[in-house]
Amino acid sequence: MKEEIRKQRALVAQRHHELYQAKIHGEGLAKIEKLRRRMMAEEKKLNMMIFVSQGKGD
Repeated sequence: MKEEIRKQRALVAQRHHELYQAKIHGEGLAKIEKLRRRMMAEEKKLNMMIFVSQGKGD
């Protein structure tokens, strides 16, 4: 489970970076919103993984 959490954290960081780059380069609002939603979904997945692992004592 720890390996999956590590991979998910890396994915969240990557999505955050993509969103940051889009904002810096002045991308359209639709694209920024799409990237933001994608990042939020990955963060939610990460939080669920952490929550489940805490319950298991992993």
